[in-house]
This record gives sequence, C-alpha cells and structure tokens, in this order.
Amino acid sequence: MALRMQVVYLLLLFACHGKWISCTAELQYVVPERAENILAVHLFKPTVIQLLSNRTVHVLVNVNDSSVVGLIAQVQAQFEEVTISQFQKFNLDSSYTGQSAGLVIPLNPGAVKADFYLTCSQNVSAYVTVVSYGEKDPVPGSCNLEFSLENDPNLHLKFGAYETIVKFAPANLGVARGKLPPACDVSLGTNSRWRLKYTLYLHFLPANDMSEEILFSGIEKMTSATEVEKYGNKLLDLNSGDKTQLFVNSYAAFAVIHNIIVWDPLLNTSFAYVPSFIYTCNMSTTLPPVCEKYVHLSTQIFFTILGIFGLLVCFSGHRFLEAEFLFIGFILFAFISFVLMRRYTDISFDMCLILTAVVGIFGGTLLALSHWQFGLPFLLIFIVGFVMGLLVASIVYFSPVLVNQKVFQSDLMYWVCFISIVLIVPVFLLISAKMFNIICCALIGAYSFVCLVGTYFPTSVSYIFVNVIRRAVHPDFFHVITPFPLQLNDYVLIGVWTALATGGVLSQTYITRNQPYFPGCPYESCRKRRSDATNDERAPLLGSRDNTALNS
Repeated sequence: MALRMQVVYLLLLFACHGKWISCTAELQYVVPERAENILAVHLFKPTVIQLLSNRTVHVLVNVNDSSVVGLIAQVQAQFEEVTISQFQKFNLDSSYTGQSAGLVIPLNPGAVKADFYLTCSQNVSAYVTVVSYGEKDPVPGSCNLEFSLENDPNLHLKFGAYETIVKFAPANLGVARGKLPPACDVSLGTNSRWRLKYTLYLHFLPANDMSEEILFSGIEKMTSATEVEKYGNKLLDLNSGDKTQLFVNSYAAFAVIHNIIVWDPLLNTSFAYVPSFIYTCNMSTTLPPVCEKYVHLSTQIFFTILGIFGLLVCFSGHRFLEAEFLFIGFILFAFISFVLMRRYTDISFDMCLILTAVVGIFGGTLLALSHWQFGLPFLLIFIVGFVMGLLVASIVYFSPVLVNQKVFQSDLMYWVCFISIVLIVPVFLLISAKMFNIICCALIGAYSFVCLVGTYFPTSVSYIFVNVIRRAVHPDFFHVITPFPLQLNDYVLIGVWTALATGGVLSQTYITRNQPYFPGCPYESCRKRRSDATNDERAPLLGSRDNTALNS
C-alpha cells in the first residue's frame, strides 16, 4: 500500500513538473471549499451566514440533551427566497422555499446530532436559528393537510391591496422519541390536538426602515414563545376548531413580523411557529430593493390642499363660518361619494378621487351658500357635529380591543354602533354651541393636517379614518383583524395633532371674544345695508319742515 502511494505521488510530481504552483493552488482550493459547505450551529444561537449562488450548505447541530425530542430549523433572508431541506436532494415533500423557511426535524432514539441543508439562487445573507422542543411541547404544523411538507411549521403570508393573508398548518401534541404522534383528525377529545389553542402576534419594525440589521434583530425577538410574548403585539386568540386562515389589516411601508404561539392548556406548555415577515409595499427592482411610492400622486395633491385649508379652519373656523361650512361640507360629501363610487363602480382610483373632489366642492359650496342665504346656524352646526362624530367613532374603532371583537364582524352590529356614536356627538352642542363648534373646527382641521403628513411619511395615525373607509368600501373587510402599530413617529404626530387642536381652540376663542355667538344671516345683513344706503341717497339734504321755516 505504501509503495502504491509513493508511485502515485511520483506520477503527480511528473504531471505537474513546471506547474507546481498552479497544481498546489488547485488542491488547496478544493479542500477549503468543501470545508466551508459544512456549518456547525448551536441550539438557540442565531447565526448569520453567507449563502453563495446555487451552492448547498450542510448544517450540523449537536444535541446532547436526551430530553430534546425534535428540532425546528429556520432560515430567513431579506429579499431572496432560501430553500431549506432535511435531505440533500431537496425533494418537494421534504423542503420548503421562502424568505422565511423552516422545517421540523424529529430525532430518533439515541440520536446526538441532526443536520439539514440550505441553498439559494443568489448570493445572500441568511439568518439561521435552530430551536428544540420536548415531548410535552406542542409541535407546530404537525397536523398539516394542506401544504407540501409533512410537518409544516411555517406561516404562509400573502400581501394584498389592503390586507395580509396568514395561513398556517395546525399543530399536534408532542410525544417522546420513537413514539408515533396521535392521529390528527380521529379523536376530538382532550387527549387529541383539538385541545390546543393559538395566539397571533405581530411585531412592527420601524416604518420605512429596510436595513438588514433591523430585520434580523426583529426576527430574534419573535423566535421563542417567551420572546414573542414579550416583544410581540397580541392580536387574536384561536381555538383548534377555528379557521387556520387569518386576514390582517395592512399599513403601507411597514415591515411586519408575524408569529403564532400554540399552547397546550392541559400541560401548560407552548411553542412558537417559524416567524415570517412581510413588507407591506411594492418593492422596487433596484438593488437593494426599496419600498416604492406607497401613495398615489393624486392622493398627495388631494390631501395637501385639504390639509392646508383645514389648518386655516383649525385656527379661524368660527370667525369665518362660510369657510368652515365649505370645509365641513367638502369632507361630508367627499366621504359619501368616495365610498359609493369605490364600492359600486369600477372606475380607476385617480378618476374616483377627481370626481370625489368635484362632489366635495359642490357639497361644501352648497352648505356655505345655505348659511350665507338663510342663516340656520344650529342646523349647520349639527352637520358639523355629524362630521365630528365620524372622527370620534373612527378613533373608538381604531382600538383593536374593540374592533377585533367577534361581535363586530357583523356589519349590522358594526354600523349600528358606529352610527350611534356619530349621532351622540352632536348632542354636546346643547351645552354650548359656540364652544362645541370651535372644538370641532380645531380637531377636524388639525386631523386634516395629520392626513397631509401621512401622505408623505408613513404613519398609522392617518388610518384612523382610512380603516372606516375600507370597511365601507370592501364587502369582505369584516374578517380583517386590525392591529394598533403606534411607533415613535405616530406619538409625535399625535402630539402635533393635540398641539394644533389646542392652539386652534385658543385662537378661535380669542378672535371671536367680542363677537356674537353666531352672527346673523350674511345675506340679510347685506340686503339691510343696501337698503339703508338707498334710503340715505333718496333722503333730502334738509327736511321739509326745515325748508318751510326757512322760507317764512
């Protein structure tokens, strides 16, 4: 044997004579390349690796704890889809492809290690995590009957026009190594997977921040059940009998990480699915991709004009009632016309917004002319209170504690309660009509400025009214779950809204301090002034009695 190796060595020397450096370099290239394709990771310790285009990475995990009965391996990449497989051949029933991908790896009795494989069509940074579960932990996705994987712990996300669709496979009870799990759909008792509960959590990343570090940091906070409960926003509880397809309201230019915790109420154990993320915007084709403009140009123009006008009404609306009624009438008629056109016609969004502006101007002008011609201040103030009621009801329904209750999935209950709030608000004008009108001008005008800012910078505050419009426009919006993603920029904008409204109340109170609560009808005042001027012109310079006395 030794003699044979010496012969092979001499032959290699002869073949590489004069080319020793190149042959040596080639041999050194092959060995490190094979070494780089084998990666050892530790349980619960995230690892960021560089996946090369169309190269397969073999990942090894050591398991020294006999209480561990299985692993959930997961990988995330920001803009590219990564494939994870339990076998090197990447079969359809043993692999999963996505920006967030995971699989369940049950361990055989006596096993002290496990492995899986990763690949990607592009060079990409991948975030790899491996977590373990015990025999008492529920196993995510182990009752999969819909997707290709036998055990599918992934959340399947799809971004729509106004909602994110979340699908997942039901979990099963955990068992010891080597034992078969209970059947998924045979028994309905407490010893089956039907006793399991599910909770949906969301974690919003900073708006319009698409850095890889922020994404990976957010995924780390949404991996284990303990971290998900700490950093996630609890949105909805589900029973095993509920549908495993959820609809979540989308907010433009937000990156959202979704996860579901399945927990066993009998054993008081829980486990998290593989966290999945989605950017709720259209991605550009540039590298690296960015969120494309998430607001139509027509929308920016519309709300820019409305916001500037609203700012004037905020600080001087009660002083110039015709301008206030023009503004309020515009909002009311624009809201009604937009809802009707978007729900019952197929015209484009830009054309719909143009027609909405035309109808709004007509309605606002009609309301302003009604006050100028006939007066009727209290009737018009009631309309102002009606619009104020729309804003108040929208604020109440913006809270997920209320709007996500199952009772409000009924359109009848939703709109009855909504209209009740709208009609209750004008009752406050009986206390003090002037102060009520001033407050309405300040709050509505300031909020129109908030909507102006929301068309240029991503914020969830502008969705206070948008969510109501979505519910009115889209017939299927009743099943959409509405989160409450307030972040620092939202709190700043709420502070600006409060400051503007407070300043508007003080400004209007000051400039109208010496004026009547509601001036009389402008048309009557104008006609009276004209009548007085005409009588003065026709009156003689000297009265008749004075002329008689002078002649005598």
